[in-house]
Amino acid sequence: MLAFIDESGFPHPNDETKNPVLAAVCIPQDEMKNVVKKMYNIKLDIYGSSDVEVKAINLLKPKSLKSHTKNKNFTERIINEVFMRTNGLKVFSIVMDHPLEVPTTRVDMFSNHYRFLLQRINGYSATRRTKCVVAFDSQDEGNDKIISDRMKNYLFRSHEGQGCESIVESAFFVNSKVEDGIQLADLLAGIVRHYYEKCQDNASKNQFETWISELYSQILSLTMTVNAPRAQEGLFGIYKMPLRYLYQTDEPIPPSEIQ
Repeated sequence: MLAFIDESGFPHPNDETKNPVLAAVCIPQDEMKNVVKKMYNIKLDIYGSSDVEVKAINLLKPKSLKSHTKNKNFTERIINEVFMRTNGLKVFSIVMDHPLEVPTTRVDMFSNHYRFLLQRINGYSATRRTKCVVAFDSQDEGNDKIISDRMKNYLFRSHEGQGCESIVESAFFVNSKVEDGIQLADLLAGIVRHYYEKCQDNASKNQFETWISELYSQILSLTMTVNAPRAQEGLFGIYKMPLRYLYQTDEPIPPSEIQ
């Protein structure tokens, strides 16, 4: 299986997003050809070219409902034809709050939102009795190496990480301009973030917020609760992480709270 991971917003005081999101789209290996073919055809049908990068920041705008309706049609076809009609495709997300202080993470530790997402990917892979290759959206060589080193440290040196036996230990980094799986993760993260920021507690939604809510309800049907090492209860597929977990400590988080 392949798990494509991307983010929408970043948990930092200087980032404008209210609810940063880290998200993963998990796709069985034997479904990848169908996914890429569908993405190729949808891009040709709507934009007349396959050289189109799926970016939530461009698609998920109020203008997509009025003057840029191609973007609305494109988004809905990606959700309906790719997300909803790919056998075994599952999604997982960690939703955060905007921090007022810079999150602290030990140089050798995997940040909690990455840990929690990896646990969910591992849990789903375990149910399918398969190994999962994890692919991140490439940033730059320095940041990619930090993520890779921390992931290996987590999987090799922590008791919790050693329990993630369904994760292939080497992370891969891919370019979002050419990799369809990362583009799907980007769209997923954007939908989840918009929903939490604009729609979750909003009873009187405008047209754009109603559209986002509809997209989110489809996404929600594609997640699941999974088991994880040390956890006494199942882990929710889309998890709103308490703000205090952005601030890393040496103390282990109680398994009952890793929801």
